[in-house]
Amino acid sequence: MELQARYAELRNLGLGIASVTYDPPALIKKFADERKIEFPILSDADHAIVQRYGILNRQYAPGDRNYGIPHPGTFILNRDRRVLARYFEEEYQYRNTAASIALKIGRPVPGMSTPSRHATPDLDLAVFVSDQTVAPGHRFSVVLDITPKPGMHVVAPGQHRYRAVALRLDVNDTLRTYRVSYPQGTDFLLAPKNERLPAYAQPFRLVQDLAIVVNDETRQRAQKAGATVTLKGVFEYQACTETACSVPREVPLSWTVGLKPLG
Repeated sequence: MELQARYAELRNLGLGIASVTYDPPALIKKFADERKIEFPILSDADHAIVQRYGILNRQYAPGDRNYGIPHPGTFILNRDRRVLARYFEEEYQYRNTAASIALKIGRPVPGMSTPSRHATPDLDLAVFVSDQTVAPGHRFSVVLDITPKPGMHVVAPGQHRYRAVALRLDVNDTLRTYRVSYPQGTDFLLAPKNERLPAYAQPFRLVQDLAIVVNDETRQRAQKAGATVTLKGVFEYQACTETACSVPREVPLSWTVGLKPLG
């Protein structure tokens, strides 16, 4: 039911789904019937598509029972069949969630967490998670929407001595983190010191991708009813007006997501 509901949500956003696998048609049909999958699943039993797109997992040689497995991922195509984006992983155990991808292409699906809101003297911060429930191996997203207050410039990453905006997560054995892509800051002049800094004066967004590590511990935890994972971190930054900079500030953050079995 969950898979059908998510498929319906994507259809309502004008997004279609088609899957490609190296399995033969008979096995695909059995799999789809058992899980009541409605979207097309295409067979690439001779590995031609996988090789043409350059995603063949060459860890397995011809003759190996796993030969033909692709690196797991998603292509985003437009109606003209042009590839607009792609999201791939090196390891087959880790997969982007549909909600995380939909978020990145500007088509957020229903069911994302309600934003938590934080206000400081320099900015307003709204934080939410792409998926309220995840499984081991799911790659999902924590999103920070930052709105500088009038006259404020939030220092961006660059070559300078100020505290650049950053999200610092508490890393543990349960969590895998990925690199955050920071938007390009605009040139800002701190007049009294005649210093130029990259900074954000307009609203901007940071997206931190995470994954629940796949191991025996997380698999066992996911089997328990009501299992959750708590994520903690700190949003840190420094803000300046044209005449002065505030002290560096930190905003503690915490999220709890449900944990479910994979499959």
